[in-house]
Amino acid sequence: MRTARKTICIIIAAALSALALGQGAPSQIEAALLDLSARLGYGVDINNLSNWRWEQTNFPNDALGCPTASSGSAAAVLGYKFQLTHRAITHDYRVSNDSALVVYCGVIDPAAEAETASALAAQYSNRLCGEAATAGPYMRSRINVGMEAVAVGGNLNLRGQPSNDAQVLLQIPAAWPLLITGGPECVEGYVWWLALANGQTGYIAESGDGGIFVAPKSALKAPNREVLNKNLILYMSELGRISGNFQAAHDWSSNSRFLIVPGARGSDGVWVYDLHQPTLTPQILELDEGISALAFRPRNEQFVVGSDTGALQLWQILDGEPLTFSERLRLNAHAGSISALAFSADGERLASAGREAYTDFDVERDFAAIVWDLPTVAQHAVHSGNSGLIQAMVFSPVHSDVLTMVDDDWLRNWVTFSEDNRLIFDLQFGEPVTFLAFDYSDDGERLALALDRPFDNVLLYRYQQPEPEASFQTPTFKLTSLDFSPDGSMLVAGAAEGVFSIWDTVAHELLVSRATDGAVYDVSFSPDGTLVAVSTDRHSLILYGVPLGSG
Repeated sequence: MRTARKTICIIIAAALSALALGQGAPSQIEAALLDLSARLGYGVDINNLSNWRWEQTNFPNDALGCPTASSGSAAAVLGYKFQLTHRAITHDYRVSNDSALVVYCGVIDPAAEAETASALAAQYSNRLCGEAATAGPYMRSRINVGMEAVAVGGNLNLRGQPSNDAQVLLQIPAAWPLLITGGPECVEGYVWWLALANGQTGYIAESGDGGIFVAPKSALKAPNREVLNKNLILYMSELGRISGNFQAAHDWSSNSRFLIVPGARGSDGVWVYDLHQPTLTPQILELDEGISALAFRPRNEQFVVGSDTGALQLWQILDGEPLTFSERLRLNAHAGSISALAFSADGERLASAGREAYTDFDVERDFAAIVWDLPTVAQHAVHSGNSGLIQAMVFSPVHSDVLTMVDDDWLRNWVTFSEDNRLIFDLQFGEPVTFLAFDYSDDGERLALALDRPFDNVLLYRYQQPEPEASFQTPTFKLTSLDFSPDGSMLVAGAAEGVFSIWDTVAHELLVSRATDGAVYDVSFSPDGTLVAVSTDRHSLILYGVPLGSG
């Protein structure tokens, strides 16, 4: 049964311009501002607010969900919640959709909000710690089972039990390698892992009492590199390896400076790597929700996070040492986890998918995708009628249509820049489509599909043509990801069997194949064409390339 229509919630940071604020606000905010002006005795408009947020919802009656108001009618009312911050005071308003009802719910107590935030921080401190954990909260984990790690900040004790009172089996000097073999156990505020060091197995404390004692080994920045081509690709080798408690996924900024990786359970945040730095040490944006999807916004140093609660957050990277982050907007978009994200080539539109779309469009909302217009923070289109969760989406770089892939054997192509947002064609393959990618070079008309079958499992299409122009048979069958090189001359394919292969898209021939030490779940060329990034299920992101002057 579908849940009640609930929400489009947007939070926009004060750093945004007044124009952008005005574009994102529903007209009903004016009714709240007029009432606030009357209460304060002077005019207040949107430009006088230091921060604000709004949420659209169905209220049960004409009290509009305000606990201090009485109701004269039991009929449901569509309306808005507004939180307006003016001169460091946040005012809570409710306004009906027709602006006829304006209910002032009073001032929001910042101390109560801070207490709630603190409780949430404790609750989400480390989601790897189970019910057996005692005397928390616990710091986030940057390591996990199967990873190599190092001691930091001095000697580290390897103990017989997960306790500061347990016998010391070995003292481990800083920078000594450790293999994490089990855990964690969360005891009295410390996060303990079973580790192997110098042939001895015991427990090490990753963190506790505000200190971090163990961390992933930092990789050196990849050296100056050649731009990869069909000849140099034969000389490609591993240039760097990044490890951490993160998922097997990544994305690049358009200028190839930043790599972002979604944190795994227990780290719950975005790991941001700056390739301009001498060591690839992450700056981690900690979040209170698990990450189910992540994508960089083209032509911007901004990325969007899709959470396992169905929310979208747009974050700006602020340059400095260290890097900092500013939340630019939050959209409460879907019920349940965000299953897929995609940006248009110009970065102006964002498509999101999940279990149910929160929308006022008159469509079937189950398994629907929403296309957001970011400059106006508005829903531009909703694509519905899918039989299950959308697993992947991509915008056509030339036509800006949206292609969606469900966990079945259908690929669907939607017109987004039209009044009816219609489905213009679909293709059925007989086997599930596991990934799709567009060639973003000059013509932008070529599409690659990965199929779950043991023959011809990569197909190349000209856009909107019913028959493929070529097919490949990769060395392994279970393909998980595809990506074109920036010039479109090569295609990289990753597979769960732990192999990635690179193909000539003109001659349709295999150029090179490499095996890794873990299942490959994401592969990509860097936008400058100098690196191939490979994410594996061993908590590793491996960078391949050719050093400058080689080959």
